Amino acid sequence: MPASTPDGDTAGAEQPYETVTVQPGDTLSSLAAAHLGDADRWPEILDASRGLEQPDGGALLDADEIRAGWMLRVPVPAVQDSAGSEQAQSAAGTHTQDPTDALRDDVARASLTVAADEQKAAAAAGTRAEAAALEADVAWIAVAEAKATGDPAGASLVEAAQNAQAEADDAAERAALARADAGEVPDHGAASAATGTDTDTDTDTDTDTDTDTEERASGAAEDAGASRAAFLAAPTVEAAAVPWAGVGSVLAASVLSSLLTRRHYVQRTRRAGERVGGGPVADLDQVRLARREDPAALDLVDRSLRTLAVSCLRDGMPIPDLRLALLGQTHLELRTAGPQQLPAPFEATEDPDRWLLARTAELARDASIADALAPYPALVPLGVTAEGSEVLVDLEHLAATGLETDAATSRAVLRALAVFLATSPWADDLTITTVGVGPELEAALDSGRIRSRASVHEVLTELEAGLAADQKALAELGHDSAQRARRTGDAGDLWAPQILLLGTDVSSSEQARLRKALESRPQVGLAVVATGQQDRPSDGLLTVKSLESARLEPYGLDFAPQLLTAADFGRILRAFSAAATPEAVEPEEEPTGTVLRPLSVVPAPTGTLLTADVRDRAPELPDSAPFLRVLGPLEVLGAAGPLEEKRRAELTETVAYIHLHPGMPDGDFRADLWPGKRIADSTRHQRISRLRSWLGSQENGEPYLPRARGADGSYAFEHLSSDWALVQEVARDRRTASAEELAEALKLVQSRPFEDAGRSRYRWAIPLQYRMTDTILDLAHELAQRALEVGDTETVLWATERGLLVEPLHEQLWRDRLRAVASDQGLHRRITHQLEAMIDEIDDGYDLLPETESLMSTTPASHRIAL
Repeated sequence: MPASTPDGDTAGAEQPYETVTVQPGDTLSSLAAAHLGDADRWPEILDASRGLEQPDGGALLDADEIRAGWMLRVPVPAVQDSAGSEQAQSAAGTHTQDPTDALRDDVARASLTVAADEQKAAAAAGTRAEAAALEADVAWIAVAEAKATGDPAGASLVEAAQNAQAEADDAAERAALARADAGEVPDHGAASAATGTDTDTDTDTDTDTDTDTEERASGAAEDAGASRAAFLAAPTVEAAAVPWAGVGSVLAASVLSSLLTRRHYVQRTRRAGERVGGGPVADLDQVRLARREDPAALDLVDRSLRTLAVSCLRDGMPIPDLRLALLGQTHLELRTAGPQQLPAPFEATEDPDRWLLARTAELARDASIADALAPYPALVPLGVTAEGSEVLVDLEHLAATGLETDAATSRAVLRALAVFLATSPWADDLTITTVGVGPELEAALDSGRIRSRASVHEVLTELEAGLAADQKALAELGHDSAQRARRTGDAGDLWAPQILLLGTDVSSSEQARLRKALESRPQVGLAVVATGQQDRPSDGLLTVKSLESARLEPYGLDFAPQLLTAADFGRILRAFSAAATPEAVEPEEEPTGTVLRPLSVVPAPTGTLLTADVRDRAPELPDSAPFLRVLGPLEVLGAAGPLEEKRRAELTETVAYIHLHPGMPDGDFRADLWPGKRIADSTRHQRISRLRSWLGSQENGEPYLPRARGADGSYAFEHLSSDWALVQEVARDRRTASAEELAEALKLVQSRPFEDAGRSRYRWAIPLQYRMTDTILDLAHELAQRALEVGDTETVLWATERGLLVEPLHEQLWRDRLRAVASDQGLHRRITHQLEAMIDEIDDGYDLLPETESLMSTTPASHRIAL
């Protein structure tokens, strides 16, 4: 809450006011909500305070720029009538101080002490944040090491690490705010962290073209930009404690994609009462990371490059030698090694080695590129240009890249490279070997793609042992390099490159051995990134001058480097470790999967838990107020107000956000609904106004969307409900709920939660989507178990079918189905074939758990399709 100082002196028609001090995160809207009772009255504060000199020498000239520590005037209602005002003026004499002068006097007095106190506070907060981040990092490394060695004490270390990380996150946020208060945060603009002022031109499947007024963002609206600015203000990379601020959109998307894949597998194999580990802290980490990602970027780059490879091979053209790519908001730019010819839809430019692909271009369908190898598996993001484009460089083309910077920054760069290469979707296979860089990553990811070694000598010994055999195979194929063999589709298992990330000193003899491996012919797939400058001008050299400035030679390219701090690396270790194994919340025993007795003696079902009429009866939905559906296609029922169809997607998402996150502060509201963008107050106000109009009003005239509440400008619904809210009422104690209640909850499920959300919306809901899915699977299993106990096969099949709508390969529900039909050979065969067909359709490389396969084997082998 801003500190306030009443100023009651008024004269004549002068407007009374109070002076408030702006706190970090305040906006004119939040100040208006707190002091005037209505966020939409922010123009009154602007008019009253415009142009007044502030303690830092600035002045309020624009609604979208206020700073912590400024002192603003807020109008207050007059407490005297005109006669009383005249008497007060007469009693005080003929002179009444101008309210503007009074405010300036306040400012002058305050400015004498504010700066020194804030600078001291910022320094202390930064020191605490750095120490807390280090403690958390050490705690998570201990967890990863315990897991890697099989130490049973690892489980007991997790809670301590989670607590340390939570404390580190809080300290980081406090330090960032303290630095902002002290004036240490420069305004680097949107290019450093976002893409510019919001024009809301979504690339989702809807037709939303929200081109609201383009204004510079204010206060909490600059969440991403302020985080990046606070990161840049830190004296060293490890003191830059703002979570994920050094991470670019491509790395963020790659980490999230890999993490969600892992969580998805665990969700398929989990049992009732189990949850993916990590808890709220891990969920918060993912939501913050989702604010930085470009959800379409990975798919765009991957499909673009595979389309290029398929088209070149089809047309008999060589796949071009790629130096780097720039991923902007409208185009993907490829820069080749010398003049090249690229097929459509790539567009030529005046520069023969520079080609453009519009982000809206039609690319090859998934089926046509499914078997195409990724042509540039060593393509990695290094940072962001001043224009906001992600810089992607092919390490394999550079072969050897030196890294010139201080030791801490070098580790941060190498960590970012290691994590991306280990999770990259366009590297179908490669081997990453690290020395002195994140040794914990190998155990945390457990993917077989990344490995850690103790010394450069050990790495070189392994490399040299296989070098001759690989070169002989390439020579027999008639190729002088693994790259060319890969790009002709002729390399077999030799195409996968080896990437060496060396974070320790390399001796002169080791440099000579590395050089020999790189220059020997035929050339194997090999790239090296090492600290220190390389010895050939043709090699790459990445010089990191500061947290916001780097230069890559020989390309002469300047950009803000991508950095992964020790604290962020600890968050990644925590997330992957937690997602690998479910944790028991309500442990449940499951019958053994193997059926040993002949099918002929399995008793036939005899009981009925639910009749067909109960199962088939449509669910009753509340109709007295708007109703939100999220358990399937997203829909708002009962909204009676006007709606432009192009606004439906954005307003539906806003309804869902407010309903599922009531009371969320304005800064989070903006960061989640406009991820990666800096939006003006007017953009937010217009969306809220449209939403309030669309939802309509109650019979008493009160709108269903109330006014913002509190100083944080948050919103909450009082009367709107949802299918998820109804399901939660039953799920709170599913063991005591009646079978009819369980069935009514399952009837609300139409398909996966947030089914038609698209790629650019609802990223804030990822953790919630998993929680919803787990809850529905548990309800379905609970009802199926009760039906199994009484022999009601039809209800078992109905309940599991409802649950499989949210996760079609959830094995426990398939085991419930197989147990229910064990006495009916024909039905058992049909259910078995359905499961096999589902695997072929969704994930043909998926391996079932042994207990599931054993239940599929209860019929004679002649009736099974081999997996």
